[in-house]
This record gives sequence, C-alpha cells and structure tokens, in this order.
Amino acid sequence: MSYETRPQAYDETIKILEKKDHRGIAEFILPSVKDAEEVALEHTKLSVPDIREMDYLAKIKLNQENFILHIEFESAYRSNIEMQKRMLRYYTYIKWHNDLPIYQVLVLLKKPDNVKRIKNGINSRVQGLDIMRYRYGVIKAYEIDKYEVLAQKQVVLYPLRVFMKHDSESEEEHIQECLTVTEGLEDKDYYFLTLECIKRLYQKGKYEKFVKEEILMQSALYKEPYEKGLGEGIEKGRREGETETLARAVIKFLVKKFDFVPEDLKQGISKLDAPTLDVILDRVLDFEKLDDVKKYIQ
Repeated sequence: MSYETRPQAYDETIKILEKKDHRGIAEFILPSVKDAEEVALEHTKLSVPDIREMDYLAKIKLNQENFILHIEFESAYRSNIEMQKRMLRYYTYIKWHNDLPIYQVLVLLKKPDNVKRIKNGINSRVQGLDIMRYRYGVIKAYEIDKYEVLAQKQVVLYPLRVFMKHDSESEEEHIQECLTVTEGLEDKDYYFLTLECIKRLYQKGKYEKFVKEEILMQSALYKEPYEKGLGEGIEKGRREGETETLARAVIKFLVKKFDFVPEDLKQGISKLDAPTLDVILDRVLDFEKLDDVKKYIQ
C-alpha cells in the first residue's frame, strides 16, 4: 500500500490537530485566548441525523468570563444559504445543551468558486420588525500569508498553510515548501496531515514527486493502516506467488526499519524470485543492517 491509499479521511484532520493542540487552534481564532484561565474541549456530537459533527467546540474561561467557542473549517463552500442554516442549527443545538454565550467562527480554507460575497449571518424581519439578527465570524484562510504562521511558530496550523496565500510561488513551489517545513518537525504526523490537506487541493501529479515516503511512514497516523495493509500484501503475494508484491513488501519493511533504502538495493530486490523474497520476509525483523540483505542478491 502507498501513501495515496491511506484511509485517513481529510475530515478527520481538524480533529487530530485539535487533539494535538486545541489551545493553539483557539488562539488562532482569538489571540486573547493565550491569557485564558481555561480552554477545555467539549466533545459534543450532534444527534441530528442529517448534519455532521462540529469541527471544534471548547469551553473557555477568559478574564473571568465563561463562553463557548465553536469553529467550523470549510473547504467546499457551496452557498451562503446552506452555510447560514448549518451554522444556525449548530448554534441552537449548543445553546440547548449549554446556556453559556457562544462565539462562532467559520474558517474558509478554500476560496469559493461561485460565491463572490460571503455572508456571516441571518437577518429576519416580519412586517418591518426586526425579529432576529444572527451573526458569526468569518476567517478566510486563503487571504492569510502562510509565512506569518511560520513567524508565529503556530505548529498546529502548519498543515493548514497549504490553503493560505502564496502569491510569489508557483503551485509546485508552494507544495514543496509546505511539505519541507513539516518534514523537519519531530512529530511526523504533521507531515502526514499536510499531505492530507494537499490532496484536498491538488491532483496527484502536482504533489506526488515531492512526497518522501520514508518520512511519511514515521507518522503514527500512517503506521497502523500501513502495517495492516503490508501484512495483507505479503499474504496475498505468498498465496499467489507474486514476486512484484513480495518485493514491494520487502522494500517497504526495510524502509520502515532503516528509514532509507538505496536505489540500487531496491532494484536488486525487485529482481529476486519469490522463494528468496519469502526467506527475506521471514528474517527481515532480525536484520541489523542493510548489508544483511545484500547477501541474498547475486
């Protein structure tokens, strides 16, 4: 299995980021939150069957004031009416279950194709009377300079830099820069999540050549499905005697164990027969160095 087949859905990206640094996300929306006495996630799921779970919901105590912060991240904005109704339904649900003041913010990741003016609420009038004025904040990520995030060292936002402004760079330069920034982080999950965001914006041909699978495979988000898929691939190859499948499994196992496999060694492995590859697979966990593999290659 390769990185493009990861089952990790884009919709889970925000949830993962909030688990890593929910306070950092809140500070992105409200910078004053850095002085908050409390920022606690509220794991509330909507019971309404035709509407999805909220992206971010937290209870905040700031300057002795308690309130709820609700954030929605949207990359496929279709219409003002649809979003207005959705945000209002979220608001009424939150209000029903928690009587604190609510601060709602919509973060637009991708610039809408067919909506020129983004509306941020609903005005309701009957017979000339103001019945309701409902408002939420709107942040347009695509208008934010991605280098401001780097300057502020807001690591939790690094994957979302993919959606931010990059006027002086081509698309390919932008993709490569976003990946390079996260590849140097200790937590490789950010590299994985950056790639998930890239997939949301670009065709495979735009980003594939920049992805370093040896780094991607260090992410905990990658490893579990990777190991499951690799095991399935090995068993399939053994059953069907597929040398290509077995060779690919050997190479991936070696990359996982040693982080890097030279191209000449990969080519040598790909030329081995199925019985030899099967022997290597049985012994790969015991190898201490790549030279242990070379003795199988004539």
